[in-house]
This record gives sequence, C-alpha cells and structure tokens, in this order.
Amino acid sequence: MKEMPSYGLKVRHPLLYRFGVLTGITICVYLVFRYLLHLFLPFILAYLLMRMLFPVIWFLRHHCHFPKWLAYGGTLTVFFGAVFGTVLAVIWQLLRQIRLFGQNFPVYRREFMALYVHHTGRLCGCLDTWLGLPAGKSRSCISSWCDRLLVESGSRLSEQAGNIVSGCFSGTARLLTVVLIIVVSMIALCGDMQAVHRIYRKSVFYPAVHRVAVTLKKSGLAFVKSQGIILVVIWVICSVSLALIRNPYSILIGCGIAVFDTFPVLGSGMILVPWAVYAAFGQNYYAAVILFIAFLLCVIARDLLEAHLMGNHMGLLPFFMTAALYVGVCLFGVWGILMGPFGVILIRSVYEQFLEKNNEPPE
Repeated sequence: MKEMPSYGLKVRHPLLYRFGVLTGITICVYLVFRYLLHLFLPFILAYLLMRMLFPVIWFLRHHCHFPKWLAYGGTLTVFFGAVFGTVLAVIWQLLRQIRLFGQNFPVYRREFMALYVHHTGRLCGCLDTWLGLPAGKSRSCISSWCDRLLVESGSRLSEQAGNIVSGCFSGTARLLTVVLIIVVSMIALCGDMQAVHRIYRKSVFYPAVHRVAVTLKKSGLAFVKSQGIILVVIWVICSVSLALIRNPYSILIGCGIAVFDTFPVLGSGMILVPWAVYAAFGQNYYAAVILFIAFLLCVIARDLLEAHLMGNHMGLLPFFMTAALYVGVCLFGVWGILMGPFGVILIRSVYEQFLEKNNEPPE
C-alpha cells in the first residue's frame, strides 16, 4: 500500500517548527536556571572539583603508592587549605579597604562637593548667558533638583536599611551553607566516585545527556573556566598595579576593573586608559606609566588566555556575547555575567543535538 504523505507542522512549516523547538528549549533552560539550578549547583560543583583533583589523586595512588585514605585526604586537605586561606586573605583585605573608604568618605565628599560647586557655577553661568536667564537661575534649579534627589535617596535608603542588613546576613548564611554542602559532598565522593560513574553510564538518559555534556565541556564549561581564570588574573594585575602607585583601595578597585573587563568591547581600558591620561595631565608620570602598562598586561593576558583556554570553541560573536551578558544580567543579576553566555551555549547545544537526532542539518 502506498504511504500517505505527511502534512504535519514539521513538513508544512519547517521554519515555524524549528522556531517552536528553539522557543521550548529556551523556556526550559530559563526555568531550570531560575528554579532548579540553585538546588543542584553545590553537588555539580563538588563533582566538577573532584574531577579536577582526580588526576592528582590517581598519581599519588598509582605512582607514589599512597594508601587510598592518604591520597584522598591529603589532596583534599591541601586543596581546602589553599582555597580557604586565599579567600580569607582576600576578604580580610577587602574589608580593611572598605572600612578605610568609610573612614575617609567625609573627606572625599568635601572634595567632591568643592569640585561640584566650582564646575557647576561655571557651567550655570554660561547657561544663564546663552539662554538670557537671570544670573543664578539655572544654578538654583539644579541645586533644588539635587536637594530633592538627596532627600528622596536618603529616605529610601533609611527605609530599606533593615532589608539590606537582613539580606546581607541571609546571603552570607546561604553562601556558608552552600560551601559546607560542597565540602561534605566532595568528602562523600571520595568513596562514591566510581559508583556514581557506573550509575550515570547505566542511566537511560546517558546517551542524550552525554552528547550535550561533551558539547558543553568544549564550549560552555570552557567559557566559565576561562572567564574565572581571566577574571582572577586581571584582578591580580590591576591590584598589584594600583598597589605600586600606592592606591589604598587597590584590591577593591582591582576587583571592580576585573568585573568590568568581562564585558566585551568595553574592557579594562575604559577605566585604566582615562585614569592614565588624567595622571599624565596631573604630571604624575609614574602612575600614568604604571596604569598604561597594567592596561597592556590586561589586554595581553585576556588575548593569550582566551586563545589558550577556549580557542574557537565558543562560536559566539562579540555582538551576541554582549546580548547574552545583557539578558543574563537583567534576568539573574550579577550572576548573569556567567549564566547568560552559558545559557546561550546550553540552548545551542541542546538544539543541535535535537536536530542531529531528527536527522536534520544544523543551521
């Protein structure tokens, strides 16, 4: 009997069919990131960290002939000690610089207000002359607007002070809980690593999940790992450079520059180059040279590390990377810097695997 032709949506409207599939995958990824990722993230991080440490453990067991408990215990002890020691040292320095900034804030406020009054007076005088207004009219309007803005900001800040403090305490408690879960999970995986691998390979979801995981390992995980390493390297470069010019907030400002450098096109040059030019006009040539060298080191480090750690695995143009960062930050806040591009890569990986499974050519 002759087969009846198919008139489904896939055949009649292939473009609409693919758009529907892509939309469904995007919605699923968003829902997972919004409502499920925080539940499984500590265990995923624990597994990935153990996978990272496993070559060291294997070397100690098979080449150095350490007993199992010593290989696992020694590796984890050194790892936890190095990580926690570094984190505590950085946090202590950050808190010290934040406290110093709070102590010096009245001085900075007075200097800012002096500059504001001086330049505003000149600008408002020019505006009054150009627009034919009475002398002091534009300045009084700007002053009244600034006074209302300060009053409203102060009232809103006082109203939200309790929520801010409680949010800081609850956020710190959640962070410590996540860290504790990661540590306990890594210790538990010392004896269960092989059993977890066997269960994973026997699962009915293994073929599909494994294909997506391989793609993510080449692109998404490479992106997260490389961006984390690059952020730390640029943070160190900027902090050391600012310490050389004796900036009292070297670690704090270096952290801000490193985060700003994660955005495509903008980069650290948007901060370091104008700062160097300002220092040069102020005849502080030593600071100008140090800041310009820091900018060059940041550019070289990013180019070299991205080429070495990621290569061409991302496949995202700077325009789409910027869009992914913007959407990620709008949806997930600061964590969207990583979750936005990673979500795009995950969506693309699942979509390509879907097309491959259905014997369709990828786009």
